[in-house]
Amino acid sequence: MNNESGDMLTDEQRSLATRCLWSLQEADISVEGLILTHVRGIALTSTMHQTASTSRLTAVAVAMFLLGEHTSEAWGNGESLEVHVRVQLDPNNPDSMAMRYVSMRPVGPWAILLAVHSGSKLSINLEADLNMAARYLEAVLDNQPPPPLIWESI
Repeated sequence: MNNESGDMLTDEQRSLATRCLWSLQEADISVEGLILTHVRGIALTSTMHQTASTSRLTAVAVAMFLLGEHTSEAWGNGESLEVHVRVQLDPNNPDSMAMRYVSMRPVGPWAILLAVHSGSKLSINLEADLNMAARYLEAVLDNQPPPPLIWESI
């Protein structure tokens, strides 16, 4: 990926990235979908259907992540390593189980990994797996050999 101009992934990069996302989603039953997005809000690959709501989720999540990063820098606390957002699917029934969580990880300086999952807190295994996926995807985007994917959730 030409990071500064935001060119799309090569076929090989897209294939490797998509395989990584599907592999992680299959390894952890709490994961409902994964999106690899450019910091400009363009989904690069995803395990979710590309709908208007998925596009909105991507745009809002990227904005939240970048806000967190900007806040960390402004406060002099370094970089933003993760951001979590809670999404209520049924505003008419706040006590319903219609709650999803979006966790985000940076993938190098130009991309963000979004994970839509159930459960109010990341399990230790899912947290480790998201970090592994971010390292793998960063290597793929940098045209470097990616590390082997060994999920903790399996």
